[in-house]
Amino acid sequence: MSELWFEIAENPAYRHVLLNHLPITGLAIAACALAWAMVENRWRSMILGLSLCLVTSASAVLVMQSGDAAYPFIFDQIGGTGQTWLDHHVELAERWGRLLPANAVLAAIALATGSRYASCRRRMSGLVLITTAFSLAAAGVIAQAGGHIRHPEFRTAHAPAGAGTERGSDRSAGLTPLPAKSQPATLAMRRLTKAQYRNVMSDVFGPGIELAGRFEPENRRNGLIAVGSAQATITASGFEQYEGMASEVARQALLPERRKDWLPCIPSNAEAADPACSKAILEEVGPLLLRRPLRKSEIRARAALADQAATEFGNFYTGIASTLSSLLVAPEFLFRLESTVPETAQTIYPVRLSDATLASRLSFLLWNSGPDNELLEAVRRGDLHEQGVYAKQVDRLLSSPRFEQGIRALFEDIFQFDEFENLSKDPIRYPMFSARVAADAREQTLRTVVDHLLSREGSYLELFTTPHTFMTRILGPVYALPVRTENGWEELKFPPSSGRGGILSHASFNMLNAHSGRSSPTLRGLFVREALLCQHVPPAPADVDFGLFNADDSPEHKTARNRLEVHASNATCRNCHTLTDPLGLGLEPFDGMGRFRRTENDAPIDASGDLDGKTFRDPASLGIAMAKNDRVAGCLAERTYQYAIGRTTTFSERAFLRRLEDAFDQGGHRITHLMREIVNADGFQRATAGNSMPAEDWALREGPS
Repeated sequence: MSELWFEIAENPAYRHVLLNHLPITGLAIAACALAWAMVENRWRSMILGLSLCLVTSASAVLVMQSGDAAYPFIFDQIGGTGQTWLDHHVELAERWGRLLPANAVLAAIALATGSRYASCRRRMSGLVLITTAFSLAAAGVIAQAGGHIRHPEFRTAHAPAGAGTERGSDRSAGLTPLPAKSQPATLAMRRLTKAQYRNVMSDVFGPGIELAGRFEPENRRNGLIAVGSAQATITASGFEQYEGMASEVARQALLPERRKDWLPCIPSNAEAADPACSKAILEEVGPLLLRRPLRKSEIRARAALADQAATEFGNFYTGIASTLSSLLVAPEFLFRLESTVPETAQTIYPVRLSDATLASRLSFLLWNSGPDNELLEAVRRGDLHEQGVYAKQVDRLLSSPRFEQGIRALFEDIFQFDEFENLSKDPIRYPMFSARVAADAREQTLRTVVDHLLSREGSYLELFTTPHTFMTRILGPVYALPVRTENGWEELKFPPSSGRGGILSHASFNMLNAHSGRSSPTLRGLFVREALLCQHVPPAPADVDFGLFNADDSPEHKTARNRLEVHASNATCRNCHTLTDPLGLGLEPFDGMGRFRRTENDAPIDASGDLDGKTFRDPASLGIAMAKNDRVAGCLAERTYQYAIGRTTTFSERAFLRRLEDAFDQGGHRITHLMREIVNADGFQRATAGNSMPAEDWALREGPS
């Protein structure tokens, strides 16, 4: 009995399934009682039937309340079609569930009316009987849709470890529990990005390591590479590239002028094995590369391989190079493998991440690199999840100069600056363009972001209006601004006459979101909508004719606005262009590489437009409209949270995202405040469904790969 009360009190899904039987069973009994009373024409029996209708219909309020609590609990524990059926069940409950409370109200009116007016008794009772039949049918339809999620194929195979422990399982909803001791840890895998790979090499072996090889293409999902990395794999040819890079990194790291800076020991004889020194090197480097403390058996095995190679080749450093190469192609290095551990034998979903996984999440979010020795020491002690220890580490990482590295990586991903690697321009139309100009334009925006958000501790919204920026001499002609500094960066402000203000007027966005030979209001508007406002714009139909818009030398339609008005007159194009073009046309004073202009084909450019009801007249006022838009800050909060956890958010996290946005608002839209809120969130520190697999499927064993 105590177990039953525990389930009812603690498990919303269990409570919902129990309460769900009240309207169905109770209404059936009430309808039969009322029908019999009407046949017998006995008012006292009718009172019994009407009272049953009233009580059982009113119980639907409790059922709906328990369903609201159970929905996110169940949603994250089932997968695929099960989630679709659950959504269908909720939709039906919202549509038809209102009939049941209405039936209770009608039964109450019938009781009151029948007690006073005998002539109305049978008429009112009959009306209640009809509505009870409708209510019973509605309850049956809702319950039938809900019953689909009890199908075995939707059970806890999709749920994270701990979701099905005996005490916390949703047995009535069909979620089959596993014994607590047999719960496997779950793992998510996220392939290291190029920047993360480079940062780890610099942290472990010192700056200046050159990477000779080709990285696997990065995968962008839901607007972020950080999310796409969870679906990224390594092909056979890609693994060959990683092997080549690993060998070259090991060679450079062990050059005489470099190894003295990071090796913890010097071998007694460089032409022979030195087991003690090999072990010391692995104890120092291994945890930094694999992002967790190494077991003694792993160190012994890898040190033995290094000693064997040193003996065969007659060179201690050759042996160490072979071991370093093996570490650099190990799955635990190339992928961030995330594991969970049950907190107790009775743990229910969600369970917490392992200390090593939490340390890795924290360091890659705030530093875009692996955990350092101090963070790994907390992992070795096993106390990183303790509130005081964790808070101290968060403060340390946020106050470090390396936090700038994490902020740069975040905004590079949101701004999609990886596309600069493939950027090219028509040399006839844009002779000023070069790879150096593109690189400086990219760096200019990132420097501005870091300076404003970290150095000045400014509001994120003010990024869209700030005139402060940085410039190099090679960028000067693009902006038509004088730059006194011959080499390096110079801080300056856009003058009012420049037509610029805020980061949307930077050359980086405008050259990246344009075609090779002309500007593109549609691409620029699409970028703002999707990357900065988190809105979805449907892709263009495959059969759209872009011929008219591409004819930018047309004597009739000289400006992009003229051409787009004709192009968007097509019904299949109108809906999408309504979302993108009014925004993108606000940036049309910038050509395909971001230079300011007032005319196109000798026709004046009209840069006025509308952003969700806020009008603007030029790029500067567009920046002001962006700063006042309610969706801008919320989008950054959502994007940053997804970036931190490496996946898209679930339905059950919508309430948290609203709280996160409110906290961001209250914190003055400061990025450090946002990061602190995220790293302290349950979703960051605990396991999540939908992107996990049993640890046993990885078959990770002790010893070298």
